Amino acid sequence: MKNHKCFLLTILSLAFVLLTVNKLNAQGEALKLYGIKSGIIEYKYTGDEVGKAILYFEEYGNKSAMNMDTKRGTETNKGWVISQGEYQYMFDPSKPNEGWKLKNPIIEWIHQTGHKDIEKFTEETYAKLGMKKAGTEKFLDKECPAYKGDMGKVLIWNGILMYMEMNFGGMKSKQEVTSIKVNVPVDKKYFEIPKNIKFSDLPMFGTEGYEFEIEEEDDEGLE
Repeated sequence: MKNHKCFLLTILSLAFVLLTVNKLNAQGEALKLYGIKSGIIEYKYTGDEVGKAILYFEEYGNKSAMNMDTKRGTETNKGWVISQGEYQYMFDPSKPNEGWKLKNPIIEWIHQTGHKDIEKFTEETYAKLGMKKAGTEKFLDKECPAYKGDMGKVLIWNGILMYMEMNFGGMKSKQEVTSIKVNVPVDKKYFEIPKNIKFSDLPMFGTEGYEFEIEEEDDEGLE
């Protein structure tokens, strides 16, 4: 069950990458999750969670894969989060029976509301976490829209998470870009969903079921 909790916290972290959408094509037909066609982004984690991660994406973010290798106390969090179309897949290749599958919150929101005002969607998502848009800040010489609140601060550039400082569940952590390569070729192997992993459905971020899962894990951890 501890690994389940790590998976949930990973989704929260990745949600900041996936929910900051701000681009549509000229006809309004295809979503562009990022303002960049492809890229390879390297991150480091400090604070209560330490480690590193690499984000690969192409097709303006409609395909993405994040490999994480972090440690929180005595718990390690290794694995992948792959997003393709309407679904996201989370798994550790060494644990074939513990994969998770959930609907992409952006696509689901559009289906439910019929809206494509992605900026509004972004602001509503951060509002759930007590964050509001707070001007811009420079990070790695890039002008980044900032979101701030009691939980911390997030900086975004072209829809890409550049910096995140969070205080979540009593844990303080910081995630920041250390290397960014954009409009570069990305090997398609990173976006392949492994066939040997058993995926279980997981409630979408921000829904009642999702919140219940976190509370259930916390309760068990106190026993």
